[in-house]
Amino acid sequence: MAHRNVDGAALVEVVRRLATPPVEQLLGRPAVLSLAVLIALQRVVRSDYVTYDDFVPRDRRTVVYADSSMAPADDPLADDPEGDAILFRHYWSGPCSHPDRTGDWESVVVLSDLCSLREWRAGPLMGAFRAVSADLSFDRNLLVPLPSPPGHSRRVEFQRVSGRDFDDVDRAVATLLRPHLAAHLQALDLRSRGITPLTRRQAQLMSLVVDGRSNLQIARVLGISPATVRTHLQQVYARLGVASRGEAAAVFRTSTAIVPAREPEEWSSASVR
Repeated sequence: MAHRNVDGAALVEVVRRLATPPVEQLLGRPAVLSLAVLIALQRVVRSDYVTYDDFVPRDRRTVVYADSSMAPADDPLADDPEGDAILFRHYWSGPCSHPDRTGDWESVVVLSDLCSLREWRAGPLMGAFRAVSADLSFDRNLLVPLPSPPGHSRRVEFQRVSGRDFDDVDRAVATLLRPHLAAHLQALDLRSRGITPLTRRQAQLMSLVVDGRSNLQIARVLGISPATVRTHLQQVYARLGVASRGEAAAVFRTSTAIVPAREPEEWSSASVR
């Protein structure tokens, strides 16, 4: 593969947008990537368009559909019964269900990993979409599966109507962006539920984690034992719905909703709940 440079300015822009606290999220509204974020993603991984989807496959329902070609006034939560009927008729037999069928919600997948171009063009899903509109067809796809609520299937998809396939550079950039996308959506989910999941002292601890401090260093700063730091970190993971230090740090960076307004309490070896 020939050497190819990545647009560094575009990459910085999309990471900045994903790190910006999503103040526009409304209570009770499903998380959705903004048009500005989708357009920024399109500049990083060159595509004809970029989509964000939130499916409930077992219910044959689309919760959110947004793409980079939408007008700002378009509603990503608007129903599309005809499109849903086509998609879910062939969903489980097609490449789009790969994360659901395999349980692999982390690997970035290129369509050509799963089938040949000829197989894709001759397949029932693409044929059904083309029968409705040529605008719905695409030949190249890069799928980024994302952490999802139970029963949901969230993903970002980069799509090309024609031309070269997505390559290892595109896959690497998408893999790099995936945790930032996941953290951004997590922050939107928190805002949607009106949750303030951390105490102020837990937020103080997370600030030290984000600074790169070790458990021993955090213990010295806060005047507690390393074992107590580990206990509080486990409670933070549970409150944020994450499984690791890195995921917790990513969510903490992108959400102002997780810091409460009340005064701080004192640290102790007891659990802070």
